[in-house]
Amino acid sequence: MDKMIKNGKKPDFCDLVITESCMLKCKMCRMWQSNNDGSELDIEVWRRFIDNFSNFVSGKSQVQFVGGEPLIKKGVLDLIRHTSKKGFFTTMTSNGYLVNEDMAKDIAGSGLNTIVFSLDSIKKDTHDFLRGLDGVYDRIMNGIEILNKFKNDSLKIHIVTTIMQQNLDDLLGLAEWANGNEAVNGISFQAIMQPFFTPVDEDWQKKEEFSFLWPKAIDRVDHILDKLIEFKKAGWKITNPAAQFNIYKSYFRNPERFVKVSRCNLGYNSITINTAGKIFLCNSLAPIGDIKESPDISELWFSDKAEEVRENIRNCNRNCKLLINCFFEEEK
Repeated sequence: MDKMIKNGKKPDFCDLVITESCMLKCKMCRMWQSNNDGSELDIEVWRRFIDNFSNFVSGKSQVQFVGGEPLIKKGVLDLIRHTSKKGFFTTMTSNGYLVNEDMAKDIAGSGLNTIVFSLDSIKKDTHDFLRGLDGVYDRIMNGIEILNKFKNDSLKIHIVTTIMQQNLDDLLGLAEWANGNEAVNGISFQAIMQPFFTPVDEDWQKKEEFSFLWPKAIDRVDHILDKLIEFKKAGWKITNPAAQFNIYKSYFRNPERFVKVSRCNLGYNSITINTAGKIFLCNSLAPIGDIKESPDISELWFSDKAEEVRENIRNCNRNCKLLINCFFEEEK
């Protein structure tokens, strides 16, 4: 057992993929192509896991609810309420499509700490095109406005935007809109990656099916990212570290050559649980267990199987693009 685990290191982040279902057909996601066989966990199974996880980490961790679209899942806000009462910091990512007045009241009353809305352009036509359904832009904008009426001091509204060819010239305007909108507490940007549920391909961005997503004018990309760095340093509501935008510049210029210098930071700080209950330290490696069969997360976290996965992570030299987005850490 390695030193960090011997010293009792426990996860401080838990990602729960509540559902793969979604009403949208986003060009950059493709989760709607999931062949989910109906094996999604019931809310009660998730509830039992939260109880166990709380006993393990004493509530000192962040629990994130993602999908698909989490609000499709019946009972998810009750689960968030239960999780919040256990002392966890709770977040949820949503496309905003289902946020009407009744839903906004339920979200505000659930104890949720942060809701992250996916918004890719300040222009209606661009956002709707990227999300694959007309009217999505109007619904998310309306949802933000309505939720702002009901949110309390503990609930924050954040925006997440994916950097792509179609919205490249909209990014600065979107940052300006978010910075000046009293309802919005922060905005973050992430680089386009290979869509989910598509065959792994290092050259995916060169394929005709996806090439329209990849920014073409690299000098223009550099300019926009430099401006976002300026905005960040000026105190705008941009949550990315400035260093991350510089990493994006390298990534967009040479995606096939990008390799993180320091070792991967997974294995010690987070777990992900998929819709079927499989527990992962890294989504590209084997699960360390299943919350249906082995509910004791403490036993799984310190298990030989988990140590085997951590060893694989330490020895991994895969050009993993996740490290520039969700699991980014500044190089030391």
